[in-house]
Amino acid sequence: VVLITVAAIAAVVRADEYDDDDFSLVTCGSTLKLKHKSGYHLHSHDINWGSGSGQQSITAMKSSDDTNSLWTVASPHGQPICPQGTPIKCGSTVRLIHHNTKKFLHSHRHASPVSHRFEISGYGNSNENHSDTGDNWKIECESHSGYWQRDSKVKFLHPDTGGCLHAQKDIAFTNQNCRGCPIIGQLEVCGLQNCQYVKSADSLWKAGDGIFFSKRET
Repeated sequence: VVLITVAAIAAVVRADEYDDDDFSLVTCGSTLKLKHKSGYHLHSHDINWGSGSGQQSITAMKSSDDTNSLWTVASPHGQPICPQGTPIKCGSTVRLIHHNTKKFLHSHRHASPVSHRFEISGYGNSNENHSDTGDNWKIECESHSGYWQRDSKVKFLHPDTGGCLHAQKDIAFTNQNCRGCPIIGQLEVCGLQNCQYVKSADSLWKAGDGIFFSKRET
């Protein structure tokens, strides 16, 4: 499926079906799923944490079909809007907007509910430009191309806390730690402290299915 927009060409892409140089990079405006090594996807929903900040909860979910796992790539807080189709350079900073609720992926020093690392939450509102620096994430690439590539893993570093986006298959919500709650079976997503000094495959994510915009010509 190809959609024509004013600024660029977009393609609805399944990660395992599409191989086109025009869509090889993640660009501003792309709406995508972020897949963890466990096979789970970064996920949110209109359910708030019952502890910590009380902000919107962020988890990792096994299903690949849920639209609550879609995130839009946007420019960092305090910077102009990046033109749709602008490739994301490694080492640059972005925000990720939850497609369905318009919350920004956020972290801070509240404790996460299971591992007691840094909490990850959904904060603010992109429609109202309600955001702060806790929504900023620096892209660290495994690829040596200089850009965030769809087929390469990246780490999301959080400048405000020094943590990074992290999940583990063995740290999940169960009836023992979250009795009767609506996120049973999902993984905790947390901020791993001092992440710039830690090498962990559990802190790596890869672009999955989504709507990707072709590289903007400069």
